[in-house]
Amino acid sequence: MVDLEQSEEQLEQEVQDLRYQLEIAKETLRAIGNGEVDALVIAGLEGEQVYTLQGADSSYRMLVEEMKEGAATITTDSTLLLYCNKRLASLVKTPLKNLIGTDFKEFISPSDLTLFQALSQKANLGSGKAELTLIARDGTEVPVYLSINILNQKGVEVGCLIITDLSEQKRDEDIVAQERLTRLLLEQAAESIIVCDHQGKIIRASQEAQRILGANLLLSDFDDLIKLELLPQQNGGHSLRKKEKSSNSIFSIASVINGHPYKGREVLFIRKDGEKINFLLSASPLSKPHSVFKGCVVILTNITERKWSEESLKKINEELEIKVSERTAELESLNSRLKQELVEQARTQQILQDQAQLLDLANDGIIAIDLNDHINYWNQGAEKLYGYSKSEALGNNLVELLKIPSPQALEKIKQEVLEKGNWEGELIQTNQQGNTVIIHSSWSLKKDSEGNPIAILKINRDITKAKQAEQAIIDSGLRLAGILDMAQDAIISINEQQQITLFNQGAEKIFGYTANEILKRPFSLLISEFSFQKDCQYHPELLPENRLIQDIGEYQEVTGYRKDGTEFPAEVSISRLSLEAGKILTVFMRDISDRKRVEISIQKAQEDLEIKVQERTMQLATSNDELVREIAERKLLENELHEVNEELEQRVEQRTNELAKAINDLKEEAIERQKTTLALQESEARFRAAIDGSLDAFFLLQSYRDTEGKLTNFVLVDMNSKAEELLSQNKDNLLGKKLNDVFYQESNLGYFDRYLRAFRTRKGFEEELEVSNPNIKGKWLQIQVVPLSDGIALTCCDITERKQSEEAAQQANQNLTRWVNDLEQRNRETMLLGQMSEFLQACNSTEEAYQVMNDLLKPFFPKISGGLFVARNSKNLVEMVAIWGDLQGISEAVFSPQDCWALRRGRSHFVPATTSNLLCKHIHQKNHRQYQLNSNNSSEIIPKPPEKNKLPATYPVMVEHLCVPMIAQGDALGLLCLASEESGQISADQQRLATAVAEHIALALANLKLREALEYQSIRDGLTGLYNRRYLEESLEREINRAQRQKFGLGIIMIDIDHFKNYNDTFGHNGGDIVLQQLGNILQKNVRGSDIACRYGGEEFTLILPEISLEFVKERAEQIRVEVQQLKPKHRDQDLGQITLSLGIAMFPNQGLTGESIMRAADTALYQAKEEGRNRVCVFGSNFDHYT
Repeated sequence: MVDLEQSEEQLEQEVQDLRYQLEIAKETLRAIGNGEVDALVIAGLEGEQVYTLQGADSSYRMLVEEMKEGAATITTDSTLLLYCNKRLASLVKTPLKNLIGTDFKEFISPSDLTLFQALSQKANLGSGKAELTLIARDGTEVPVYLSINILNQKGVEVGCLIITDLSEQKRDEDIVAQERLTRLLLEQAAESIIVCDHQGKIIRASQEAQRILGANLLLSDFDDLIKLELLPQQNGGHSLRKKEKSSNSIFSIASVINGHPYKGREVLFIRKDGEKINFLLSASPLSKPHSVFKGCVVILTNITERKWSEESLKKINEELEIKVSERTAELESLNSRLKQELVEQARTQQILQDQAQLLDLANDGIIAIDLNDHINYWNQGAEKLYGYSKSEALGNNLVELLKIPSPQALEKIKQEVLEKGNWEGELIQTNQQGNTVIIHSSWSLKKDSEGNPIAILKINRDITKAKQAEQAIIDSGLRLAGILDMAQDAIISINEQQQITLFNQGAEKIFGYTANEILKRPFSLLISEFSFQKDCQYHPELLPENRLIQDIGEYQEVTGYRKDGTEFPAEVSISRLSLEAGKILTVFMRDISDRKRVEISIQKAQEDLEIKVQERTMQLATSNDELVREIAERKLLENELHEVNEELEQRVEQRTNELAKAINDLKEEAIERQKTTLALQESEARFRAAIDGSLDAFFLLQSYRDTEGKLTNFVLVDMNSKAEELLSQNKDNLLGKKLNDVFYQESNLGYFDRYLRAFRTRKGFEEELEVSNPNIKGKWLQIQVVPLSDGIALTCCDITERKQSEEAAQQANQNLTRWVNDLEQRNRETMLLGQMSEFLQACNSTEEAYQVMNDLLKPFFPKISGGLFVARNSKNLVEMVAIWGDLQGISEAVFSPQDCWALRRGRSHFVPATTSNLLCKHIHQKNHRQYQLNSNNSSEIIPKPPEKNKLPATYPVMVEHLCVPMIAQGDALGLLCLASEESGQISADQQRLATAVAEHIALALANLKLREALEYQSIRDGLTGLYNRRYLEESLEREINRAQRQKFGLGIIMIDIDHFKNYNDTFGHNGGDIVLQQLGNILQKNVRGSDIACRYGGEEFTLILPEISLEFVKERAEQIRVEVQQLKPKHRDQDLGQITLSLGIAMFPNQGLTGESIMRAADTALYQAKEEGRNRVCVFGSNFDHYT
C-alpha cells in the first residue's frame, strides 16, 4: 500500500528500483529464449543473482517449460511475477512477455484473495495448497489447484507456484452430477425404464424394472431376458388381431434400435413364477450427443391393476346384466300377474256390470275435508250429487254449504272416524235445489307420514232411486202375493230339484201345510210319485233356452196327500218356465173330491137302476102286463133319468166351464205374476249370486230418514262373506246398524257426504283409499259406490298386494334405473379416463398435452367450472394451462403454491359454500384485489376491510371449490381445481372422479417430462440447444425423400466459425462456449418452422432448408454471416472480438441425390470458402464464386 506521506525523492527511488528489476527480468527472459545462456538467473530485490541453473540442469529447464501445469516464481512481499512458463500464460490468456513483472494477485478472483494470502502465510511454515479461481484477461474464470512453496537462496525468499487447470475436472464432475441425476430419476421412476445399447444389451434399468422383471438386468440381452408378447391393438381391426394372435408376435429390441418406435402398445410379460403382468410399451431409439452411440430407451407402464379393474368392471357388468335380466323377468312375471289380475277383475266387474244395472251406474261423490270441515277436494260426482260446482265448494265449510240442520250427528261420526279410522252408513241430505237425497257415505281418515290425522275422505253414493226401486219391488211382491192368496186352487212353484219354492193360501187350505212348513221340501210329499211321473211324461226336459211354455198339457187327475195323511183326488196342470237361472215348474191343483162324490153317486144310481132293470126284466118274463107296465115305468124313469142326467151334465158342464174360465184367468194372471216374481227372483238371484260369488266385499245400505223425512244416515241391510272378512265381524252383528256404527274407524273421512251426493245425483264413483284401521284387512281399498233407489251399494276390493307390487315394481325400476345410471356413469368415466390416458400417452410433449387437456377434461365435469394448473420448474409459481367454464372469473391464473391449501397439505381440499373461510387464496384473492383497486382509485379515504357477513358486491364471492394436487414420485406437479358459484354442485362422486383424473394426469405428465428429458438429451445439443448430428442424419434422409416426392428444392448450408481455436486458447473454454451459444441463438432466430438447425460437431453447424430455391439459400446464408459478424460478444466485460463465418451451400438435387452426397458437396464448398480467405459464402459447382 502506498504511503502518501513519502517524499518525492523516495517515490522516484522506488520507481527506479522497479524499472531496474523489470529490465533485469526482460533481459533474463530474452537470454533464456535465445539460448544465449545456459543458466537461469532470478533477480532479487537488489538485482543480484540468487539462483543459477547450470547447463547440466537444462533437462530440468525443458521439463518446466513444457509441463502441463503452470509454473511461476513470485516475490514473497509484493507477489510480482519473476518467472512463468507457457502453460500459465495460456491459462490467464496473456502473452508470456507481458506477464513478467506483473502482480500475480491481478489474476486471482477477488473472492479468493483472502484465501491466497492465507496460503502465502501457510507457505512460510511449509507449503500451502488450495483450490481457487483465476481471472483471465478476457474475464474467463478458470478453476485451478494452486501449490505454493517458499525457497531461500542466499538469504532471498521467493515463492514457487505450481498451478493445475481444473476446468476439465469440473466438466467431468458436471457430467458425473448429471449422471447421478439420471440415475436418481431411474431409481425414483414409477415405470420400468430400460436403456439398451446398439447391441440390445441393458446398460441402465430403473429400480421398478429390477423389481418387476428380474433381480439383475444390467449387461443382459434384452430379447433373451425379457419376452414381451405384443397384444392385439384395440383399434387395429379383426384381421390384425387375428394375425397377431395366431403368430404370438414377440417384441424385439432390434426393431427399435433400427428406428421403429412404439407408442402406447399393450404387451404381456410372464415372470418365472408364472405371474402375468400387463404393460403399456413405449420404446424409441436414441443416440448420445457428440458421439456415434446408438441405442434405445424402453418404458414399461404396469397396467395390470387397470386390466384387472377392467375385467372386474366387465364381470360386474355381466353380473349386473344377469341381475337386470332376472329382475326384468320377475317384473315381467309380476306385470303379467298384475295384468291377469286386472283382466280378471275387469272381467268380474264387467260381469257384475252386465248382470246388474246398479253396478253400471256407479258415479259417486268424492269429498275431502280438513279437520275443520273445510272442503279441499270436490269431484264431478259431488257436483252432480249436491248441485254445487267445484269453485263454489272448495274452501267452504261442508256443514254450512249443505245446510245440515243437525251437525251434532256428523260431529259424532267425525269423532268416531278420528278414533277408529273409518265409518260407513246412510245419510239423508239436501242438495242445492232443496231436494232430499239418500246417500250411502263411507268416511276414511287420512294421515301424514308421522301418523297424524290431516284430512277426512268421504265417498257418497246417491241411493234415493235404489231405495224407491226396492220399495216398489216390495210393494209389487206384496200385491202379487195378495193375488195368489186370493185363488182357491193350489198354486205351487217347483225348482229343478223338485223343491217347493211357492205355496199359496189355497194350497195351504187344500193340503193342510203352512208355507213355512212346506217350502224347500220335495214336491213328492204332496202327490203320488206314480201319478207325478205319469204327468211329467208330457213335459220333456230338453226345451229351447229362454222360452216360456204355457198350457203344456190338459188337466190330469192325480192323488194328493194331505198333512194328516188322507188322500184326495185332484186335477193338476203344469207349466214350465225356462230361465238363465234354471227351469221352474208351476203346478195348478184343484181338489175334485166333491165332483168325485157326485160322480160316484151318479154311478151308484146308474148301477142301482141297472140292477132294478134287470130285476124288472126278469119279472116281465112272468107277466106281460106287468112287463108293459114296468117298461112304461122304465121308460118314464129313463126319461126322468135322462133329463136328470142332461140337467146334471149341463150343470157340471156349466160349472166346469166357469171353473175352467176362472182357472184360465187365474192361470194367465198367475203366469204374468209368476213372470214378474220370477224376474224379481231372477234379478235378486243374479244379484245375490254376483255379490256372493264376487271376490270383493259388497255392502247394501238403505237410507235412513228422521221424523221429518230427511235422510240422515244409511243402514246396512245386506253384505256378502267377503265383507265379513274385510271388517273381521259377523254379518248378523252388523245388519241393521247405521253407517257410522259399521265403519266406525274411518267415519271422519267424509264418506257420508260423498255417499249422500252420489245418492242424490244418481251418479256413482270409484276411488282408491289408504286405510289405517287395524280391524280392516288391507291397507289399500278400491271402493266403488253405486247409488240405488233408496240406498247405495258399496264394492270394496283389497288392492294392498297390487299396491305393494306396484310400489315394489316402482322401487325396483328406480333401483334398476339408478344401477344402470351408475354403471353407465362408471363406464363413461372409465372410457373417458382411458381415452385421456391414450391421448396423453400419444402426445409428444407436455405443451401438446396442455393444448388437448381442455377438451379432455371438460367432458368429465361439464356442469362445473375447472382448470388445470402446472408448477413451473422453479416450483415458486403455479400457472393455468387449461380452463373450462367460468373459472377465470373465480381463480387466479398464476399464483404461489402457498396460496392453495391442497398443495400445502398434499391432499385434496374441498370447501362447501357454507365454510367460505377455508377458501384457497387463489380462489378469492382476485376479487379481493379488485376491491382494493376500486378503493385506491376512489378519492375518498380507503375504508377498512368489511366485517364478516357484510361483504360488498366486489368482495370475494362465496363459492364451493375442490383442489386436487397432482403428485407423482412424491413431487407436486400441479393442481386440478373445480369451482362453482352454486352450493351442492361438487358431489362426492365428482370428488372421487376428480382424484382419479388428477392421478392419471400426474402420472402422464411425469412420463412425458421424463420422455422429453431423455428425448432432448438424445437429439439436442446441450450447449446450443440445436439438434445434434444424429437427428440431422435422420432428418436429412426424410427431407430428401419428401423433396423427391413433392418435386421441390432442398438447401444445405455448412457453417464453420473462423479461427475458433483462438477463442478457446485466448479466452478459455467459457469464451468459446459463449461464441457457440450466440451463434446457436442467431441460427434459431433465422430459421423457419420447417427448417432444421443442427450442431454438426465442434464449431461446425448445418442448416437444412426445405422447399427453397438457390437464390433464397444464398440470401439466407449471407444474412446469417452478416448478422454474426455484427455481434460483439463479451465475457466478464471483456470483448471477445469479431466473429466471422465460412459457409458452404449445396442444393438437392443439383449437387447430390443422397444425404451423404449433398453433405459432402456442402462440406467441399465450405472448405473452398476457407481457402479463399474465410468470412464468405461459397456454392458448390459455381466456380466457387463467393459473396462477401
